[in-house]
Amino acid sequence: MCLIKQNQQLDKLQSYKTLQQGFVLILVLVLLAVLTLIGVSSMNSANVELKATANAKQHQIAFTVVQSILEFAISKDGAALIDFQTNNPATQSITTHTVANGSSVRADAVYAGCGVAVGNSLEEGKGFSYNFFDITGSGSNVTGTASSVQTQGIRYPAAACSL
Repeated sequence: MCLIKQNQQLDKLQSYKTLQQGFVLILVLVLLAVLTLIGVSSMNSANVELKATANAKQHQIAFTVVQSILEFAISKDGAALIDFQTNNPATQSITTHTVANGSSVRADAVYAGCGVAVGNSLEEGKGFSYNFFDITGSGSNVTGTASSVQTQGIRYPAAACSL
């Protein structure tokens, strides 16, 4: 009787083994599919981050180019191209350049108004006169995918202020 019970238990054990042989294969295939999806997702994320970094670099180039043209416009050489004694609100083109990397930049000055400072005289209106200008710089990168427009104010002594 003991031998019969052992044979029955052995038959049950063998039937469990035959039922579980395909389960490991299915489990491994599911895990492989999940790992593949994680890998593809991380590659897509890396590509998006790479494009965002390249875009930020192009915007920084455009910003820097426009900053340099504004600095030129308010420097001694650039200011020599502006008629500071005018009260005409027409745009004065200061300079248009193509930079070494192929970017095009432009700076314009627009008369913004006149003002009289307090001065050291007790007489009203006898202080220094100033003309105010808005210097606008604009530029883009070589491909035109990034651009920057910046404005800076400048104050210049004037002969007189006609308010």
